[in-house]
Amino acid sequence: MPALADVPTPALYHLLQPITVPPTAPRARFTNWGRTYACTPLAIFEPHTETQCALILELARREHRTVRFAGIGHSPSDLACTKEFMLRTINLNHLLEVNAEKNYVVVQPGITLESLHEQLAKHNLAMTNLGSISEQTLAGCITTATHGTGISFGVMSTQVLALTLLLADGSKVVCSELERPDLFKASLCSLGCTGLLLSVKLQVEPAFRLKEEQETLRFDDAMDNFDRLVTSAEHVRFWWFPQNDKIRYSAANRSTENEDPAGSWVWHRFFGHHLVQLLLFIGRYLLFINTWTACFAEWLISGRTMGVDKGHRIFNVDCRYPQYTTEWAVPYQNTVSALRDLRSWLDEELVDPEGLRPHFPVEIRFSSADDIWLSPSYGQRTCWIGIVQYKPYGFIVPYRRLFKRFEMIMTRHGGKPHWAKAHCLRPKDLRRLYPRFADFTKVLEEVDPVGLFQNEYIRRHVFGEHGPEVDSRVFKPSR
Repeated sequence: MPALADVPTPALYHLLQPITVPPTAPRARFTNWGRTYACTPLAIFEPHTETQCALILELARREHRTVRFAGIGHSPSDLACTKEFMLRTINLNHLLEVNAEKNYVVVQPGITLESLHEQLAKHNLAMTNLGSISEQTLAGCITTATHGTGISFGVMSTQVLALTLLLADGSKVVCSELERPDLFKASLCSLGCTGLLLSVKLQVEPAFRLKEEQETLRFDDAMDNFDRLVTSAEHVRFWWFPQNDKIRYSAANRSTENEDPAGSWVWHRFFGHHLVQLLLFIGRYLLFINTWTACFAEWLISGRTMGVDKGHRIFNVDCRYPQYTTEWAVPYQNTVSALRDLRSWLDEELVDPEGLRPHFPVEIRFSSADDIWLSPSYGQRTCWIGIVQYKPYGFIVPYRRLFKRFEMIMTRHGGKPHWAKAHCLRPKDLRRLYPRFADFTKVLEEVDPVGLFQNEYIRRHVFGEHGPEVDSRVFKPSR
């Protein structure tokens, strides 16, 4: 193929036609997993090769269009949405290199974690830590500082050793701690705007099993013994049921014991999934049912349980139904006071017949300090607190007032929002929360001076633009 600059524009369109989603195809409209945000890009491309990616960027430069990268669409915000060009990475999904001796792999960015688990298992390898789901792409995890849990484990971006990027000018670069370190630190939580990830060199470890023990605690008992509980195992997390003041405590450690999974289909799938969804639907009309549903769900999993399984199966949980969700990270030392404030507020709501009715459970997880510029764990140990409002059978439920009050309390305790989730912070807020925010924007100005990778989310939150063109409401599905 001749140099891209020498290829006429009609020829570019012809070369891209096989990877362009037809405007009549159902997938020509992008909708996120939670069905809370959607968009209809000017064009959607699904490249298979680096050359095709380069062609897309060349066309965008000529047409003065922006390009937004998207994978599966799990982010519950408009982070991936655009009205211009969208490049979906779902076909850039291959394992490129395995080094079992040095415990690293090189993979393409669009591989889902589910697929990566399968590929790694063939080589007796596994990812060190994971979040609650594996239906998302590796690129999505890295560029939003997605996290698992474990007070001695960093966000998932800390597992990255090096990145290969396609920059806005069409150049291909490699960055790491030693090579272009500023670009590396910016790209480990880049929100998709430093460049297109072409490959990721990822630190892994020999495959392992986890032994998980769970028990139910009273809220006050958990708070009184908080530090001891959080450090009691490699991977600790809590699920809090405000409706009955109970916390489900999970502690998991690496184990050599044989696999012996806990739970059963009848309890955890039929009753815990289908019956609970029906009750949540009824709760849209009869508020008091929500309290009963939460107590029933907590009862389903009560008691002391123990199970041993492959690491990713213990890390992952069933996220159940489409949902509105928000999650904030607070400095670890502020966690107990933040949770007690949340409890006081939710207690007031629950005794009010017309009060807000949160769904359940509130998920509480942990990560160690890191040095990634836009990581909420930059320079400090962190507690992540997330709440959801499920959409039973896809129906709309109230959530805005609930989330606003939650975010006010998180802000009061030094909280930062998860980057993949909807929030209202602007550059003046982010500069205060992130000491290296100015360094991040400086890198963006160097590698993408024309804003090729800036969609409405980036222009709104990173560069402070206002108005209907960057207002997130433009992407919300009609009700």
